[in-house]
Amino acid sequence: MAVCIKLKSRSGGPSQDFSIYEFAHSGKKNIRNKANKLVIDTADNVALDEDELAKMASSEHPESTTDQTVQYADYVIDIWFLISNHIRPEDTCRFALICRKTAEVIQSAQFWLALYRRHYDRNVELPRRLQPECMSLLRGLRPRIIRSLFYMYAPFVHRIESAPFSDPHRITGKRLLFSWSVKTRTGWNYYFKLKARLIPGSRTARSEYLQQSKECLSYLQDIYANLEEGGQILVISSDVLTLVPQYHDPVYVKSLTQTLAQGLTKYKVRLQMANYCGRILDETIFVPVRQVQLLDWWNPEYYRQDPTMQEDSVKVSDNELMPELEATDDNDRAMWDEL
Repeated sequence: MAVCIKLKSRSGGPSQDFSIYEFAHSGKKNIRNKANKLVIDTADNVALDEDELAKMASSEHPESTTDQTVQYADYVIDIWFLISNHIRPEDTCRFALICRKTAEVIQSAQFWLALYRRHYDRNVELPRRLQPECMSLLRGLRPRIIRSLFYMYAPFVHRIESAPFSDPHRITGKRLLFSWSVKTRTGWNYYFKLKARLIPGSRTARSEYLQQSKECLSYLQDIYANLEEGGQILVISSDVLTLVPQYHDPVYVKSLTQTLAQGLTKYKVRLQMANYCGRILDETIFVPVRQVQLLDWWNPEYYRQDPTMQEDSVKVSDNELMPELEATDDNDRAMWDEL
């Protein structure tokens, strides 16, 4: 498992580039100090011939041709799969940053299926799309399991319950898809569905391009497929009716300001919209406001508030469970039956 790699030490010539860490922790004296010493000595009329200068320069930058042997532990990927069976869901990102092989483990369907099995609870009521029989589909496997953890995994559930009102200022720069309002007993709720711009070249951006192009059948086995990636819903609960403008061109959130309203018991929310150039198009003021919520795509309330999603009542047809897309074998099927 351990691989020995021989590294040949570099010559210490004056053209060598040093890192800040090597320069700060080097046991040798600074070259500049000795150069200054030469200048001082020559200024004192100390006669030095060319041979002496050559000896001082060679002692300053000795050329080492010795080889250094350093051992690196290069473990096979099967060991990292075994270790991944014992990490917590919140440590997934830390585990992926260890090395390239751990990042490859995180991007596999085997890791996410094992994570789902460890935390599955039959006593928790899950939407139809998050049931075990739907986990045999590879397409969109990762986002489905992430959503299911916010139903079954206690730390994630407590995180939403303890901090239900996420920082609403995170919506700056997000694109507005559409908005709607709902009349309640105590006032009005205003909803704004937003979507973030994906980072070009990222894994989620490549997955979105693959789902849109559908150039090959590999998009059916993309576990990162998620139509709601980067989606958020801003919920503003107000006591009075406020006219919300409708936009036909793409608009983005310029800023959101939340201050205390008159009376110091409720809030005043100022929402500014801008075009793709950043020029402010409109400003909407909500006052008085009881609360402001920001729901991310993994939050269970995200799918309950969106009127375009009725997935809880949607049944998965048998033809969607295609044999060539199943991620489990006969042993996995037996494990699902035991759950």
